[in-house]
Amino acid sequence: MKYYLELKLLPDDDISAHFLLAKVYTQLHIAFAEIKNAEHKINIGVSFPQYRFNQEKGVGFLGEKLRLFAQNEADLKKLDLKKWLDRLIDYVHIKSIQEVPENIKSYATYKRKQVKTNAERLARHRVKRGDIGFDEALARYSNVVTTTDLPFIQMKSLTSDQMFKLFIEKKNAEQSESRVFSTYGLSSESSVPEF
Repeated sequence: MKYYLELKLLPDDDISAHFLLAKVYTQLHIAFAEIKNAEHKINIGVSFPQYRFNQEKGVGFLGEKLRLFAQNEADLKKLDLKKWLDRLIDYVHIKSIQEVPENIKSYATYKRKQVKTNAERLARHRVKRGDIGFDEALARYSNVVTTTDLPFIQMKSLTSDQMFKLFIEKKNAEQSESRVFSTYGLSSESSVPEF
């Protein structure tokens, strides 16, 4: 990744950083969906430079900065973030596109971590297969439910109108040759520079 664009959230007394991040990230997701390829992938990755997570305490923080990385400047220009963030412009500072520094010492992957949080939802899906009843399915899934304390963005599905938590897990990584990200700008394989 050779170029990046940085977004800085500008929360105030009326709007929290967490709420603002949800609004900005929803718009980013829509913008990314507009440029996805046939496999529903994009070549722009997102990082959270202020990301913190203490597993022992179960406390996480995504921060008030986001960086979008691309292999070339044209991909970031094509995204046209000012258009997508127009109604939030008072709450987001969009810096100009810059070259990634040459002395990068570390890389990371930011991936979506999905957890099974609702035994009833899992049971309903299993019942649709038609091989067992709801009570039996609920009994099977009651002990499977897991949770996480990872930092998250509260999102709203644009298709079902339901709220969900987009948990984000950061892992240190080597520089990767692949540059394939989901329409959330996340990937379990493609790394982004850390600086």
